[in-house]
Amino acid sequence: MNRFIPAVVLAHLIYSVSIAQVSREQPDGEQRIDAKLEQVTVFLTRAQLSARATATVNAGTTRLIIENAPAQTDPQSIQVAGKGDAVIQGVQFRTNFLTKASKPASLQRLEDSLRINREAYEALTVQEDVLQEEKKLILANKQVGGKDAGATVKQITDMAAFYRERLTKIGQELLVLNRRMVEQKKHVDRLEAQVKEQNAKRERPVGEIEVTLTARSRTTIDLNLNYIVGNAGWTPVYDVRVRDTKSSASLAYKAQVYQNTGFDWQNVRLTLSTANPALPGSQPELGTDYVGFYEPKPPVVLPNVSVGYEGVRRSMKTMSADEAAAAPAQLETTASVTQAVDQPTNVSFVIAIPYTILTNGRSQLVDIQTSDLPATYRYELTPKLDTDAFLTAQITGWDKLNLLNGVARVYFEGTFVGESQVILAEAKDTLSLSLGRDKRIIAKREQIEDVNSRKTLGSNQREGHAYRISLRNTRQEPVSLTVYDQIPVSTDSRIDVSLTDAGGAELNPETGKLTYRVTLQPGENRALSFRYEIKYPKGRTLTQ
Repeated sequence: MNRFIPAVVLAHLIYSVSIAQVSREQPDGEQRIDAKLEQVTVFLTRAQLSARATATVNAGTTRLIIENAPAQTDPQSIQVAGKGDAVIQGVQFRTNFLTKASKPASLQRLEDSLRINREAYEALTVQEDVLQEEKKLILANKQVGGKDAGATVKQITDMAAFYRERLTKIGQELLVLNRRMVEQKKHVDRLEAQVKEQNAKRERPVGEIEVTLTARSRTTIDLNLNYIVGNAGWTPVYDVRVRDTKSSASLAYKAQVYQNTGFDWQNVRLTLSTANPALPGSQPELGTDYVGFYEPKPPVVLPNVSVGYEGVRRSMKTMSADEAAAAPAQLETTASVTQAVDQPTNVSFVIAIPYTILTNGRSQLVDIQTSDLPATYRYELTPKLDTDAFLTAQITGWDKLNLLNGVARVYFEGTFVGESQVILAEAKDTLSLSLGRDKRIIAKREQIEDVNSRKTLGSNQREGHAYRISLRNTRQEPVSLTVYDQIPVSTDSRIDVSLTDAGGAELNPETGKLTYRVTLQPGENRALSFRYEIKYPKGRTLTQ
């Protein structure tokens, strides 16, 4: 064996080692440290991260490089404070295109799962190879008896039975094995795609926060960092549960929290804020609104002027919630220990139990608060469009809960009945939510033929129309029912529509909407009717 290394190879090794050593060395006065994420305030869009770092610095000037900050960090939002015998000279944010983001726990779990599933697939391929080789061995030894002596009938029968039994068994095992291999390969491919996607995100640049310090002597300092990042936020969602029409409504206020910053938020204190730092924080001012006559002018080509994102970010105002303590208790959800903190311009919900939010863009459901609200229940029916009655809950007291527009999932008598939209601008004092259809209230709408008529009086024609709505309550309890119908509304002064018989309904003259409010006893039948007349010039045709 040659114990000597050629000169060219030796020079290459020395060069590689020297490069590796230089890459590990840090410039004079620069020290790299990690910060531990402790608290996150999530806004409707974006989030404020609060982290803590500890370092020991020598006398003189030191540049502390805090690694693994999200690349979406807003440089204008960085705030640094701390304790120690040193002076902060400056803070700046920079992007590192050479270093990958640290591997999150979610990616590590994916890689472990991929490794286990690959090993399972390889074990299946080994089983397939063994069965195929056994099949080849059997088929290669078909000869029965010796070369000189022929085989007896019994030998041939026994060998045929063996071939039939064993080859059938091998074929069945291969069939089952191939199916398992196909499914296992699909699982491996899906995991590989997921791991590839997660690793692609790690290829993105990461951020670094540089803090320049000056110390008179060697000392230990504690730094508190706060900064705002993008690719994070939360949306409200509600669970409304009604046990029966004699009970109050339970409203569970929840948040779907998401983040895709490139770093997992592990076991952090969470605060949800209704603020939105992405919106300008300045009050807009009205300019002079001029009015004049339009005079065509030749087109003027204007220069292409764009407003940079940096200028927009400087106009934003960062709002953060004060920390609020929650008393420990035996709880089932975080809603019972969430404290709402009113700020001058927003509300913050301080979640007492730490949460882990993974950087995968998927929403994590967080309970905010649960409240029992007074509710009254009534049935609403529009037989012109649908003959089914809909049970609605009229909820009051919601305006004290700091709600936002969002989706409400409605449950009635323990059954999910559908989704509804909470639109606060339309709620006013009462929040109305549908609890689904009730087939036990039977309705029928029909036109009364003997009343409908068309007459000509002078230069005008008159049309009379009448409708009957038949109702029946098959429930074992009384029901309050609101029935809606309508008459046409004229869009032409030559067409006159008049309600000749409201039948007890309230008329909205602007929309033509008729509203009946009735109470039906168990088993009761009732008929509602209304009549109206349309007058218009003779010889014209109506469109409706």
